[in-house]
Amino acid sequence: MYGCHSYDRRRWAGAGWTGRHGGRHGRGGWGRRFFEHGALRIIALALIAEKPRNGYEIIKAVEEKTGGAYAPSPGVIYPALTLLEEQGHIVQAVEDGKKLWAITPEGQAALDANKRILEAFEERFSGDGLSGGHRSELRRAVRRLVHAVRAKMAAGEIDAASVATLVAAIDAAAEAVEKA
Repeated sequence: MYGCHSYDRRRWAGAGWTGRHGGRHGRGGWGRRFFEHGALRIIALALIAEKPRNGYEIIKAVEEKTGGAYAPSPGVIYPALTLLEEQGHIVQAVEDGKKLWAITPEGQAALDANKRILEAFEERFSGDGLSGGHRSELRRAVRRLVHAVRAKMAAGEIDAASVATLVAAIDAAAEAVEKA
C-alpha cells in the first residue's frame, strides 16, 4: 500500500504536512505561503528599523501586526535574521545585557528598495477595516467549526444520514457568510 497515490501525497516533511497542494509551503488550498518569498525578511528588517529587537520581539511584533493570523516560528525567523546579518543589513548589539539586532545603512537601503513589500503588508493587515480582535474572533469561529467536524469524525459519529445534515449545515453557513 506504500506505493499508492494517496499515501505518496500524505507525508511529513520536517516542518509540516505536505498535502495535495504542496502543504504548508505550496501555493494552493490551505497550504499556500503566508508571505511571498523574502517578504518576512523585509518585514523583520522594518521592525528592526523601528527599534533594535531580539528574535522573540520580532515574532511577537509580526503576530501583533497580523492580528494573530501569523506568528513566524523561531525556525523561520532566526535563519532569516542570520541571512540579513550575512548580507550586512543588520548587526547584533547588546543593550542592557540583551542581544538585539540593529539595522545598518545597507539594511536601510535594502528596506528603501523594498517599500512595495511593506506597503502590501500594511494594506493586507490594516487596510481591511478589521481590527486584530475581529480577525481573531473570525479565526476562532472557523477553528471551532473545524474542530467540531473532526471530533465527530474521530468519534465515529458520522453515518450517511449525518453526512448530509452536516454538509447542508456547512453549506448554509458558507452561504450566510457570502451574503454578509
